Amino acid sequence: MSLKVWWPLFPLLFFIVLICLLTALLRLWRRGEASGLQWILVSSAFITYSLTYALASWPWLHMPISNIAELIMIFNVYHFFCKWRTDIAWLHVIALLAIVCDFALH
Repeated sequence: MSLKVWWPLFPLLFFIVLICLLTALLRLWRRGEASGLQWILVSSAFITYSLTYALASWPWLHMPISNIAELIMIFNVYHFFCKWRTDIAWLHVIALLAIVCDFALH
């Protein structure tokens, strides 16, 4: 199959990751018991992933920022599972799976 067939999946996967990260931020806010570290972790994942999208025109910047965003998300999965905030951890797992699918389409 050609890239023309798979091209519509790229924006869909981007929105899945974006929605998962925004939902994680909203869940932190609605509970009101999040620490400063948790806010920094989730917001840094959101910001670095947004930068990844914004820097798509420059591959030499896009790839390192993408790797940093993925490492932050992996750490967030570990951190939130250890803190028994499994809802936020699973949102990060879903975001990582969407990123893996996006990578597989390249």
